[in-house]
Amino acid sequence: MAEMAIRILQYGTTLILARLMVAQDFGVWAVLLLFTQLAYVLFDFGFSSALIQHKQVSARHYNTTFVIYLSSALVYIVLVWLLAGPMAGFFKHPEIKPALRLLTVIFIFYAFNAIPRIRLQREMRFKRFSLIQICGVFTNSAVTLTAAFQGFGFWSFVYGVIAEQVVLTLFFNIFGWTSVRLAFDREAFKELWEYGVNVLATRIVGYLNNNIPGFLIGKLIGLDALGYYNIAYQLVEFPVQRISKNVLRVMFPAFSKLQDRLSDYRQLYRQVVFYLGAVLTPMFVGLAMVAPFLVPVLYGPKWTPVVMPLQFLALAGFSRSVWTTISVVFLSMGQPDKELKINVSLAVFLIPAVYFTAPLGLNAVVLVVSLLLLTFVIIGQFKAFSLIGASWPGVVRKFLPSLSGSLLFLAVYELALYLGLGRLHAVWVLLLTIMGSALIYIIFMFRYDPQLLSRLRSILKGGGDAKNN
Repeated sequence: MAEMAIRILQYGTTLILARLMVAQDFGVWAVLLLFTQLAYVLFDFGFSSALIQHKQVSARHYNTTFVIYLSSALVYIVLVWLLAGPMAGFFKHPEIKPALRLLTVIFIFYAFNAIPRIRLQREMRFKRFSLIQICGVFTNSAVTLTAAFQGFGFWSFVYGVIAEQVVLTLFFNIFGWTSVRLAFDREAFKELWEYGVNVLATRIVGYLNNNIPGFLIGKLIGLDALGYYNIAYQLVEFPVQRISKNVLRVMFPAFSKLQDRLSDYRQLYRQVVFYLGAVLTPMFVGLAMVAPFLVPVLYGPKWTPVVMPLQFLALAGFSRSVWTTISVVFLSMGQPDKELKINVSLAVFLIPAVYFTAPLGLNAVVLVVSLLLLTFVIIGQFKAFSLIGASWPGVVRKFLPSLSGSLLFLAVYELALYLGLGRLHAVWVLLLTIMGSALIYIIFMFRYDPQLLSRLRSILKGGGDAKNN
C-alpha cells in the first residue's frame, strides 16, 4: 500500500505539471538531475550497501561512514558551485547555474539522513521506511505543485526536492535515530571500502549508462527533446524505482543471509523472478500498448512526441527491472565487481551508439538504447546464473506465465482495434483497454497460481518461506 501511495502521488504530480509546464522546463530539470544525482552516487562510496551486506556492524562503522558522507557532501558542494557556470554555458541556459548551486544544499541533508536510513534497511524495518518515504514524496508534490501554479517553471522542481530532503532528514532521525559522532576508524574504513569500492564503481558506470542518453539528447538534439525524453523516461522509471528497486531493497538483506546456502538461495531467487515478472511484465507491455491513447489523454496534445519514445522505453524499463534481479545476486554474493565489468562493457557501446544516432532524432536514440540494454541484461543473467548455480531454462520458465498472459491481452487488444475500438473517444479506449486487459491477465494468472496475491505479499515482506512455485 505504501508503494502504491507513492506511485499515485508521483504520477499525479507529473500529470498536473505536464499541463502547467512546457517541454523545456522538464528538459532543464533533467539536466539538473544529471549532476545532482551523480554527486549523490559519488559521495555514497558504496558504503550503504557495504553496511547492509556486512555481517557484523558496530558503532565504529557507522561513525566512519558518517564522517565520509559529511566530508563528501562538503567537497561536492564546492565542485558543483565551480562547475555550475560551465554547465549552464554547455547547455545554453543561464538559469542552470543558480539552480544547480541552490540544489547543493541537498547533499548536507543526504549526509544527515543516510545513517538512520541505512539502519532501517539493515534491520528490515520496511514499513517504517516506506511511511517516511511517503511523507517525503507528499511534501515534494505539495511544494512543487504550489510553486508551479505560481508560475515558477522548472524552479518548482528545485523547491520540491529541497523540501522533501528536509522532511526525510527530520523523520529518518526521529524514527531511526542512530547515535554517531565524528570519529574516523581506519580499520572500519578498510572493511567497508573493500566491498564498497566495487559497488561505487558499478553505480558510477550504471549512472552513466542511465544518463548518457539524456545528456547527449540535451546537447545534440535540444532541451525540448530532452523534455519529451524525460516525460517518457519518468513513466517507465516509476515501476523500476517503486517496484523493482523496492524488491531489491527488501530482498538484499534476505539474500545476503543465504549467501552460504545456495540451494535456499536459488529457491528464493526463482520465487522473486516469478513474482516480479508477474507484476512488471503486464505493466510494461500494457504501457507500450496504450501509449498512443495514454499520452494525449493524460498529458495533452502538446506531448504527442512522447508516444514512440515511451513505447521503446517500455522495453528498456523491463530490461532495467530484470537487471535488479541480477544486481541483487552480485551484491549479496559479495562480488559487485562482476556487475561493474558488465556495466563498463555496456558504456563502451552505449556512448558511440547514442552519439551517432542522435542526428537521426529522438526515436532512433531511444530504440538503440533499449536494444543495447536488453542485450547486456541477457549477458548479465548468464553471469549471475553461473555464480549461484541456477539454470537458464529454469529461470526463464518463471517468466513464461506472465509473458503468456501479457501476450494474450495484447492479442485481444489488437483484435478489438481491428473491430473498431479505435473509433471511440480516446478516453473510452484507454479505460476499456486497461480494464479489459487487467481482467484477462488476472484471470489467466490466478488460474495458474491461485495463491499469487498472498505469495507476493510474502516476497515483499522479505519472507523466504513462500512455497516454491
